[in-house]
Amino acid sequence: MRRLSFFPTPYPDECFYSIFSRYYVRSGIISPKTATEIFFGCDRSLLPSTVYFPRKLERLGYWVSPDSGITGKKLICEHTAYPYHSISHIKDVYQQMENVIRDGIPEGGIASLVHRMISKSKYVFAGQYLRYCPECAMEDMGKYGEAYWHRLPQLPGVRVCPKHGCRIQNSSSPFEEMRVRIYPASYVLRNMDNETEGQGLLYKEEYLSIAKETEWLLGNGRRFGGHQPISSKYRELMREQGYTDFHGTAINKEALRHDFVKRYDEEFITELLPYDGDPLYWLRYLQESIGFNLRPIHHILLMRFFAGSVESFLNIEVKKELPYGNGPWPCTNKLCSHYRKDGARRVEICKKWDEVWAWFECPYCGMRYRRSDPEQSFEEYLKKPCISDRGFLFEQRLKECLSDPELSLNEVADLLGVGASTIGQYAKKSGIDVKKRRKASYYSRDADNNEDKTAYYRRRVQEELQKMPVMSCKDLKERIPGAYEWLICKEPEWIHARLIHEFDKPKWNEWGEAALVELKAAYAEIQSSGDKRKRMNISWLARVAGINRDDIYGRLRYLPEMQEFFDEVCETQEEWIRRRYTEIAYEKKKAGGKEFTYGDVKRKVQIRRGSYERNRKLIETLIAELNDKLFMSNEQGTDLCNHRKR
Repeated sequence: MRRLSFFPTPYPDECFYSIFSRYYVRSGIISPKTATEIFFGCDRSLLPSTVYFPRKLERLGYWVSPDSGITGKKLICEHTAYPYHSISHIKDVYQQMENVIRDGIPEGGIASLVHRMISKSKYVFAGQYLRYCPECAMEDMGKYGEAYWHRLPQLPGVRVCPKHGCRIQNSSSPFEEMRVRIYPASYVLRNMDNETEGQGLLYKEEYLSIAKETEWLLGNGRRFGGHQPISSKYRELMREQGYTDFHGTAINKEALRHDFVKRYDEEFITELLPYDGDPLYWLRYLQESIGFNLRPIHHILLMRFFAGSVESFLNIEVKKELPYGNGPWPCTNKLCSHYRKDGARRVEICKKWDEVWAWFECPYCGMRYRRSDPEQSFEEYLKKPCISDRGFLFEQRLKECLSDPELSLNEVADLLGVGASTIGQYAKKSGIDVKKRRKASYYSRDADNNEDKTAYYRRRVQEELQKMPVMSCKDLKERIPGAYEWLICKEPEWIHARLIHEFDKPKWNEWGEAALVELKAAYAEIQSSGDKRKRMNISWLARVAGINRDDIYGRLRYLPEMQEFFDEVCETQEEWIRRRYTEIAYEKKKAGGKEFTYGDVKRKVQIRRGSYERNRKLIETLIAELNDKLFMSNEQGTDLCNHRKR
C-alpha cells in the first residue's frame, strides 16, 4: 500500500478530527467521501467519533513514515480524549488501551476496543456543535496561520476557557451533519463570533474550575489507573467521612445527596447535567457499578467534593482504618506475659444490629475475646471483658492449681482471676473431677474410727476456724463439704454462733463504699452529658460506672446507703413514661400540632411489646390527659372565637 502523500503535523491539543480536516483541505480532494475513504479506508460514519476517540490507528504506517516522530501513543494521548475518559474505563478496557500505548498498534487494529469506549461514553451528537474559544482561535491563526479544533472545548461541562476565562462558543458545524460534510476550523471560523466575555453565564467560577479540571485530566488522567483505584478511594473517603459503615456496604444516601447539593448549587447541577430525570441519579451507584454508570464529569464533581480538586484527589492518601484500630491488639489474659500488651490479633469482625463485633486471639496463650464498642477504651473494657475462650495457658495453670490439695476451689478461682463456676466449667472440659477433694472431706466411719458424725464435723469446723477466724456459710461448704448441712440440723445455734453472713464480711462493706463513690460519679456524668431521654436506672448507672450490674443486685439488700441513693435518683417505669410522654407532647404543641397520639411517641420512645401491654392503661390515660390539658383547650378556644365572630 502506497503511503499517504502527506500527513498534517498535529498542533497542541488538536483533536483527531481536526487533523483529518486539515488533510482534506490540503489534499485538494473535493469529495468528502473520497477523502474519508483514502484517509481511513472506510465510509464517513466514523467521522463524529474522531473528535474524541482514536480511529483506524492500524493505518498509522500508511499515514506516516516510522521516522516522522508521530506514533500511536502520541496520537492517542495528545490528540484524543482517551486520557480524560480513562478514569471511567473498566479494568480490561483500560488495561488493553495501556497495552496498545506501550506496545504499539496491533495489526488487527483496535476497532472492537474503541467501540466499547464509544458505547461507554454515550455521547449524544444530535443538537451538538463543534465548539471553540474565540481567543484561542485568534491566537492559533496568529501563530500557525490557521485555526483548528481543540479537544478541550468539545468535552462535557467545559463552557469557559481555562486559559482566557472567556465563554466557549458553538460553531455552525453540527455533529449530526459530520457524516455528510467535513468542517475544517480554518473555514468554519473565518467569520467567527468575536464575543469573548462570559456574559449571561450564572455559574462562571464553577464552570471555570471544571474546565481546569478537565484540562488537567487530558494531560494526567491515565495516572489514576482506570476507575477501580478511584472507586476504592471513594469508598474509603465515604467511610472516613461517615457516609457508610466500616464495611462500606450500607450508605447513607440522603446525607450524601444533601451534602453534595450543599456543595454544588442544585440549579447548577441541573444546568450542568441536563438529564430528563434526576440529574444526580448516578450517586446511587457509588457502591457498585461505578465503572458502568459514572462518566468523567461525574468523577470531576465527586473528586472536588471529597478532596477539593482532581489533582488533590489523586495525591490524597486514605489510610484504611477499621473499628478498634490497626493491630496487634492487647491480650486480656492476666496469666499471659503479653497481658495489656500488643500480642493479640483480630480473627473476625462483623456488624450485629447497631454494634460492631470483633474477636481477638492471643497466639501466646490462646485466649480469645470479643469487643462490641469501638469507642470504649481498652482499660474500660477490661473491667468487664467478654471472653470466648480462655486458651491453653489458662487450662495448663488450672490443672496445676487443682492438683494442689491445699487450695480450695475459691482460692483457685482467686489465683486465676475467675469465678468458681468458670473453674468448674473448664475443669469439666479438661476431664478433671473437681468434686474428688470434696468427696474426700465427707465424714466416713472406719473400723478404727469411733468418733460420731456430729463430733467429727464440730472438730473440723474448729480446725478451720483456727485457719480462718471469719468464715461464712459459703466458706464452710467449700472447705468442709457436708458439715453445714449436718450441723444446721443437729446443732443450729452452735454453728450460727461461729459463722457470719457472706455480705457482712469486711471486704463487702469496703466494696460497697467504693462502688457508691463510682455510682455517684457516674450519675454526675450522666446529668452533665448523658441522654436525658433515657430512663435513669441501676443498669445505666452501673454501665457508666464500670460495675457489674448483677454484683449490685446480689448485694444491694446488705448495702442500705447504696439502696437509699438508688431510691433518690432512679426512675420507675411509670415515672419515666410520664416524663417522656409529657416532654414529647410539649414538643408537638410547640411545633403547632393539633392532637397528641401514640404514633407521636412510638417513633421517639422505644417500649417493648411486653412493657407496653403492662402499661397500656397508664399510656392511654396519660395521652388523654395531655390532649385535654394541652390541645383540647386550644381547639375549644378557637371554636369559641369563631362562634363570637358569627
